[in-house]
Amino acid sequence: MELPPAPRNRVGWPWSEESTQLPETMPDGRLWPRVTIVTPSYNQGEFIEEAIRSVLLQGYPNLEYIIIDGGSTDRTVDIIRRYEDHLTYWVSEPDQGQSDAINKGWKKSSGEILAWINADDTYCPGAIAAVGGTFLEKNDVVLVSGAANTTDVSGETILFTKRPPDINPYEMLRRSGGVPTQPSVFLRRRVVDEIGFLNTELHYVMDWEFWIRLGLYYRPEQFQKTNKVLSNNRQWPETKTNKGWREICQENRLVLDYIFGTFSGDRALQRIKCIAHSTSYRKQASLARENAAPGLAIKSLFRAWCMAPLAYNPAREFAFLLSVILGKEKTDRLKSWLSIERDRLPDDQVDTGEGSECSEELMLRR
Repeated sequence: MELPPAPRNRVGWPWSEESTQLPETMPDGRLWPRVTIVTPSYNQGEFIEEAIRSVLLQGYPNLEYIIIDGGSTDRTVDIIRRYEDHLTYWVSEPDQGQSDAINKGWKKSSGEILAWINADDTYCPGAIAAVGGTFLEKNDVVLVSGAANTTDVSGETILFTKRPPDINPYEMLRRSGGVPTQPSVFLRRRVVDEIGFLNTELHYVMDWEFWIRLGLYYRPEQFQKTNKVLSNNRQWPETKTNKGWREICQENRLVLDYIFGTFSGDRALQRIKCIAHSTSYRKQASLARENAAPGLAIKSLFRAWCMAPLAYNPAREFAFLLSVILGKEKTDRLKSWLSIERDRLPDDQVDTGEGSECSEELMLRR
């Protein structure tokens, strides 16, 4: 595919390389299933060209690519215009946020398979061909999730690679996390027809809520995992997730209220209600510690302990509390001296084994 030339000094994927081009039809003469990719964007001019090229250079013959921009004021729109001849649709106008932008794109689409990739992330070569083949082979599969790299801000250094977890709504609720890496997830259109679109009231945890809703609706065997790395998820201080940690915790509990209220007849779900709320506060304590808010960290930690006093490892929790009191600098020095492994999310979660108790009084005052 002849795209506009890459910026000078940019080489490798997706600048000077592209995926192997698939033939227009499959060996049996059928068309490849149409895949729709939506990119929501807002003032991501530093990164969006790389995202665009990683989609358009997939070598997939039945690709529909839509960009929904929220009215960017940087160079994002100029970059989009350079590639508009290769796009199915694009628009730049104010919207209600990321969830609204993705929904708008999906509603404009005609693909049998849907996905979204944010403007600061990229697909790996051959990602779409890999998932398209999986959907073709397994008609009952409604979701395919792959592995994903997390990179630094340059996109050139891989910090770690995450394998896809199971789509298990109960574990996602227990852990306040455990979700697949979003750019490596693809789903059939029937999913949004049957469970609805993303919740536009959510701006930080909309994917978490969506995967939980999806997991409660479909059978586990309808989810397919692959260890093939499908995407690169950029980690940098200005991401929405890093900047909005307080809002993440607030939205997290809004989702808990909605899920436990809506699915009140699910006994297995109701049994983990307390531990899910407790874990939410434990996660808030961790994020508060990482963001130098010790008062909120201690308050949230004690609330989690009171809700589920038997669910936590006392030694680990004492170490956590000490790290909050000492502060990050002193804690890092102490950990270096003692060679203690750094306590990090998402492993920094409760032990959700059977037998955890919950304070109903605190739940009522939550």
